[in-house]
Amino acid sequence: MKKILTISLIFIFSTNLFCLTADEIVETMDKNLMFDEGEMMISILDYKEGRLYKTLKAKIYYKKDKGTLMEFLEPQREKGKKILLVKDNMWLFVPSVSKPLRLSAKDSFMGTSFSNRDLMDFDLKNDYIAKVLQETEKYYKLELTATNKNVTYPKVIVDVDKEYILPIKEGLYTLSGDLIKIIEFSELKNFSGKIRPSIIVVIDMLNQKNYTKVVLENLQQKQIKDTIFSPYVVAK
Repeated sequence: MKKILTISLIFIFSTNLFCLTADEIVETMDKNLMFDEGEMMISILDYKEGRLYKTLKAKIYYKKDKGTLMEFLEPQREKGKKILLVKDNMWLFVPSVSKPLRLSAKDSFMGTSFSNRDLMDFDLKNDYIAKVLQETEKYYKLELTATNKNVTYPKVIVDVDKEYILPIKEGLYTLSGDLIKIIEFSELKNFSGKIRPSIIVVIDMLNQKNYTKVVLENLQQKQIKDTIFSPYVVAK
């Protein structure tokens, strides 16, 4: 009897020892999603009223703390356009226009359910306070409350897969508590040695028949030159 009791106590202690705090879950999730530098190929499928409205294909170059450069490859009318993100600054480069157009973070990204702000890095660790709302056998449900007044979404509710510590679903809320967007993550695949979602769907809760699907087709971790994140270089 004493032996059974001892084993039970060890099991309980071990379980508590390896429980993750809300902050640890957020930090681990960020590490699992992010990479330091590299390039990726994506397809963007935008749906209006439940029907496929347009498809975009783009190549993305990324370097941590330097920026993101997105070059559109398809369709033909968008080919050659580039979007550059550096910190909170965002520019659109059009081949037929000599000067880049500065984009507002609040505007729609290429007419999709994404806003330009959605493409910018969310600093969940530093801009939000996290707490665990629920824990099941398969996922954690976290509530993230903004500490930075400049963030787009004052509250985020996220379901996190316990096995991979990756997001399954995010609910994005306004200051008044209205749910305005849902982001769903699915189809886990191995990219450059890391398991990541290969499909992201953003649903506009004002009209749920409007949504945008992003398909990550390829991701390579490789060295990227700092110079490509200069507006002057991109404009040439």
